[in-house]
Formats: sequence, structure tokens, C-alpha cells
Amino acid sequence: MVPKTRKEWIRLFVGASLLGILVAAGLWLWISGYLQEVCRQLMRLLEDREHLRDYLRSWGIWAPLVFAGLQGLQVVFAPIPGEVTGIAGGFVFGTWRAALYSTIGLSLGSVLAFLAARVIGQPVVKLFVNEKTVEKFHFLTERRGTIATLILFMIPGFPKDILSYLLGLSPMHFLTFVVVCSLGRIPGTVMLCLSGSALYKENWHLLMFISGAVLVLVVIFWFKGDAIREWLKEKTHHESGGSS
Repeated sequence: MVPKTRKEWIRLFVGASLLGILVAAGLWLWISGYLQEVCRQLMRLLEDREHLRDYLRSWGIWAPLVFAGLQGLQVVFAPIPGEVTGIAGGFVFGTWRAALYSTIGLSLGSVLAFLAARVIGQPVVKLFVNEKTVEKFHFLTERRGTIATLILFMIPGFPKDILSYLLGLSPMHFLTFVVVCSLGRIPGTVMLCLSGSALYKENWHLLMFISGAVLVLVVIFWFKGDAIREWLKEKTHHESGGSS
């Protein structure tokens, strides 16, 4: 679509410039070999719970800030496994401190993903979200869908990092997104941190209960995903007054 207004031209210029800078920086890092090394170290850090715990503890009083930063990073770079960092946080800090740090970091990461999609548009979304997923949840990009978005953020196992990018293409207000993503992430975040804390205390009964509850919810969403998505689509349509 060709820009028609001055505002649209400015947005296109800013988006194209940022994308160009990202591509140029990525190419330089790739050619120099830094990117491969950083990715290897980062994936090792986030895939190994014990290694992550030792790394966080090595930062002393700065550990909460580093942990929140890692949580934000795993949202922006969708392939990074967020479950590992959440459990490790509960293992290191305990349930409620880890939940607080996680919520701050995850919310900031979600905001960055949302703003990246809003400023740059489809090109940045396609870097992190496959075409099939975009098509499935295209209805979220057409309307605000506050209630549907809140429900999706609350579903365990649902890719909330991808959701943040998709919502950047929607007409949802920025502050509404911040509130919805922060509140919606709390149940899952507390559950992960509680699991990490139970693991540290070797409370196997609690750990088994949480794992079972999450498994049930994931299985329900897996088998009823299409029906749930259609219900959310209808809910979004009604919330928007039947118009986009």
C-alpha cells in the first residue's frame, strides 16, 4: 500500500531506516562471527537451569536486573525458551520475588516487540512469526479485542511473544496493551516461579500438582484450539461493536 499522508510517509521512512540498521548490524555481526558466538552462549545459558542459576547468583545485587533483562530478551527473540528462565527464577529468588522480576521483564520485552511491529510493520513480524500463525490470528490485527487478548495471555503454553508482535499490527491502544499483557502474564508467571521454588525446596507433591494442572490446560487448548479461537474471534467481533 502506497502511503497517502505525511504521517504515513514518516512512519515508512522510520520503519525502513530501523529495518535497514537492523539488517546491516546483523550482517556485520554474522560476517565477523560475533553473532554465532553470542547465540551459542545465550542458548547454553537459557537451556541449562543450573548454569543459569549460577550465572544469576554471580551478579550479586544486580541479579534481579539481569534476570528481568533475560526475561525481556526471551520475548523479543521468540525462539528462546521462556519456561526455563521462569523456573530458574523461582529456583533462585523464590516464588514472589521471581514473579515480580519476571512480570517487569516480560512486560518490557512485550512492549518492545509490540512497538517494533507497530513502527516497522509486517517485515519485523515475519521475522519472528510464521505465515500460518499470522493467518490463524489475523482477526486480532483487525480489531482491538481486549478481552480475547487477555484470555490468550493467560493460557499456559500459548506463545505470548508471538502475540505481542501480532498485536503491534492491531489498532489496540499502547496503554491498553501494557495493562493487558502485564495482567494476563501473571497467572502463568506465578505458576512457573512456583514450580522453580518447589524444585528448590524439593516439594515434589506441589511440583507434580502444578505440572498436572498445566498439562491439562495445554491438552485442552491443543484439542480445542480451533473452537477456542473461533469463540475468541466472535468475542472480539462483539467487543468491537461488529465493526473493525
